[in-house]
Amino acid sequence: MGCVKLHFRWKNFFICVAISLGALAYGYISAIISTTLAKPDFLVYMGLGDESGTIYPDKENLEGAITSVFQAGAIVGCLCSCYITDTYGRKWGMIYCSVLSILGAAGLTGSPNIGAFITFRFFAGAGSWGYVAVVPVYCSELAPPSVRGFFVGMTGTMLGLGYALANYFGLAFYYDSNLTISWRAPLGLQLIFPLIILGLLPFVPESPRYFLMMNKKEEAWLVIKKIYKGSNDSDDDFARREFYQMAQQADFDRTVDSSWVELFRRPSYRRRALFGICLMFLTQSTAELVINQYEPKFYAKLGFDTLQILILQAGRNSIAFLGNLIGSFIIDRVGRRILLLVGLGGCIICLCVEAAMVAQYAEAGTNKAGLGVGVAALYIFLVFFSFGMDAASWVVLSEIFPNFIRAKGYAVAVSAKSLINLVYLQVTPQAFANLGWKYFMVYVSISAVGFVLLYWVIPETKGIPLEEIAALFGDKDDIMVYQSQIHVDHTTHKLVIEDRGSEIETAERQTEQKERPVQGDVIHREDV
Repeated sequence: MGCVKLHFRWKNFFICVAISLGALAYGYISAIISTTLAKPDFLVYMGLGDESGTIYPDKENLEGAITSVFQAGAIVGCLCSCYITDTYGRKWGMIYCSVLSILGAAGLTGSPNIGAFITFRFFAGAGSWGYVAVVPVYCSELAPPSVRGFFVGMTGTMLGLGYALANYFGLAFYYDSNLTISWRAPLGLQLIFPLIILGLLPFVPESPRYFLMMNKKEEAWLVIKKIYKGSNDSDDDFARREFYQMAQQADFDRTVDSSWVELFRRPSYRRRALFGICLMFLTQSTAELVINQYEPKFYAKLGFDTLQILILQAGRNSIAFLGNLIGSFIIDRVGRRILLLVGLGGCIICLCVEAAMVAQYAEAGTNKAGLGVGVAALYIFLVFFSFGMDAASWVVLSEIFPNFIRAKGYAVAVSAKSLINLVYLQVTPQAFANLGWKYFMVYVSISAVGFVLLYWVIPETKGIPLEEIAALFGDKDDIMVYQSQIHVDHTTHKLVIEDRGSEIETAERQTEQKERPVQGDVIHREDV
């Protein structure tokens, strides 16, 4: 018997990178508003503030609306993208997100007033957050188990790159003598990334798991053979084993209720959905989103002017890219669980330091050492968040749901994240105005409680095939065949399904109970 393990394929990797450009588009569209709000020219043009960059007291709610309506659009975008990806395929989900993102970006760039600007932020939110709901699911269904964390981790890496690019361009156009161009041009650059994605999609394969759920086995096999073929695997042994497991599982999955009601009715599915929602709540309760969106206010509180704020933002968000990249490189080695816990613990410590510095030195603004520590705390906070929470959370969410309900489960979790963001962003301006540094302690308290809960409930999914993760949630009987049971007999060139005790008995029992069409325990190469 023989077994080929596929660890890394450049072709497969670049396909996932191309898909992950959707996360880059989201990162840029999400972060560009921070540099836009930091520019007095924008505030004056829209009637939100004065030339010093100060928001008028009676306009703070409009400032909150600019950020929160983005999250409202996200909820619509995520749920609609879920329907499209399940019905028409992952590629059509990407097309849907690209069209909405282009509409939102074009509208924001040409907005004549604050009303139009807020309206098009809704469309930008729907399109860009739709990407976040599709990209990790798409990548996880194309990636081999041994490097799935790295491939799906490109989502967080591209998010970080999008944040950084938004700050770089925001800083670059700060020097433009045309005061309107200085903020419109960075907004216009949002159009580039969705257009690139539309240009690359014809060269990206559809998810083989989607094909199998549609009972298109020939199309699925062609994709799997193409992306999994390795130089040391001339007989396509790895691809054949993967295809067999996917096909067997899909035959069963097509008989299962995959409705929205079932997602919350069945205890094991409900547990996964609630875990995903709680993980997203915890991720946002580190205060990263609030810091990202209102970063100019924090730096202003620490005594920095507009140019210094833009430079600090650009430097800090470069860390988001590097941190996510590092997290993606190591996640398949150290596991998802350790990254999440280390990342969250570091965020809590840094947030405590930041609160102390703002409380002690922000009002006077004269202690340079204290102000420097405050800036350093924000930078180090992002290191922990990006390589830990950000890199791992997208991966875990893309893995925990069964194939036939993955898009729905992921969309629910991401929509919950958008709803949480909407609440936090809407209340933040008034909360900081009334509570000051004490508002940081709200996030510290939630994160501390969350750390304890996360320690006890987070599953480790490293290296486990997507079809077998159900066992972590008590659904062992739903697994049709394990990879450990599938081997290649190189003498006869057949796939041989071995009897491995209870696991194979369970699969055979389920086969009889569900009366699904099955392939034989032995598959000839030409049959695949």
